[in-house]
Amino acid sequence: MRITEEQKAVLDSLIVERLRDHRSENASLVNSFANAKNPVLESIIRTRKSFDRDAEGSVAYYVVKTPAGELLLYFSLKCGELFEKLDQFKLDLAFNVRNAVYKLQHRDNYSEEDCKNAEDFINQNLSDIKLILPEIDKYLEKKEGLSADLTKELNTEMQRVLKTYPAIEIQELCANDNGRKAWKSLGIKRKLGECVFWHKIVDMLSTVQDIAGCQYVYLFAADASADGELVNYYKERLKFEQSAVLGANKPKYDFQCYFLCQSIKDLKSRRELFYEDFNADSDSVV
Repeated sequence: MRITEEQKAVLDSLIVERLRDHRSENASLVNSFANAKNPVLESIIRTRKSFDRDAEGSVAYYVVKTPAGELLLYFSLKCGELFEKLDQFKLDLAFNVRNAVYKLQHRDNYSEEDCKNAEDFINQNLSDIKLILPEIDKYLEKKEGLSADLTKELNTEMQRVLKTYPAIEIQELCANDNGRKAWKSLGIKRKLGECVFWHKIVDMLSTVQDIAGCQYVYLFAADASADGELVNYYKERLKFEQSAVLGANKPKYDFQCYFLCQSIKDLKSRRELFYEDFNADSDSVV
């Protein structure tokens, strides 16, 4: 059954504010923040470091409160970027195929051994060559562009990729165990995390997109469970996906976490589906 106006009003009443706003009050609130399933996320919000990062603008921390000021959840957002990898194997293969074909087309200019090596190369890599053949000119162009850039760009720390996509990272999303009673008292049967994501965070991401180009939202799920409970939650409830095409730079903080993403342009239509099925039974972890 679709969400009612009364339920929407309850979600509207939730207070979302930056951690750095009302610093003294929020510092007192986060001292009692607890999450038994993820003590690392619990410790992050309780330390001075989260306030300092929020104040300097490197990470935007948000606290979510009831109208009475009870702390329910916190999350953090930061700018990021996704990319498609540059497939070095395909670039090199296209380059070598062109050279082999050229030698075979101009046999008079090459030794018998050179031509035999060219034939062997094509025969040994035939299955891979068939895959890149329809776009071989594209790979050759990129190979030449890459070679030119390697000569021109002196920064050895530069990472070259095929394509980039502006994105926002949800760095943390964590409910307060000590706020679950307050959440339950509001009469919403859905879990807190998915309500905050669809009703609050989606609008924030759309606002960012109105100001600057932004195509994706992504996160690294710290799922240590044997059955992938948290990853399944993000997939089923928040509609994140594991991409076989897109990647992200993964800092040490997120080692052993699972990369998930989704397109921002799909969020509002997916939110409508969430609202439409709002009063179905829900079992989830946040």
